[in-house]
Amino acid sequence: MYHYYYGPALIPYFTHNLNTQRNPDFSERQRRREITLNVDGIIPPSSSEDLGDGFYSFAWTGQQVIDPGEYLVCHLEGRDIKVVNGGFAPRDTAPLYAIASFPRRRNQWVIIIHNPVQTQRAISLYLIAKR
Repeated sequence: MYHYYYGPALIPYFTHNLNTQRNPDFSERQRRREITLNVDGIIPPSSSEDLGDGFYSFAWTGQQVIDPGEYLVCHLEGRDIKVVNGGFAPRDTAPLYAIASFPRRRNQWVIIIHNPVQTQRAISLYLIAKR
């Protein structure tokens, strides 16, 4: 029935404890790296499968690693393809977060992954596209 608001004026000896300074090793912990995997490039997919009706599945299994605390930006692309979807899978079950997954261009899918744990991890990347 009554709404009480316990703000700074109602709590005796209340002080704000705001620290606006960044931790000195913030940039060290928040690293970003970009890779480009091309379906017909230097690092070819470890497997590709014809799904029928012009659709193909491409997989780069266990070829990439993500370091502790790193943000990995993965560009999955090809010359004469139209991307449909992209994805990833870690080798283990520790947390690994997809920050973004989207088509940047008609022939390029982008996945941004964050590894919050303190160990290096192997990941597999997948792309479905139409030729």
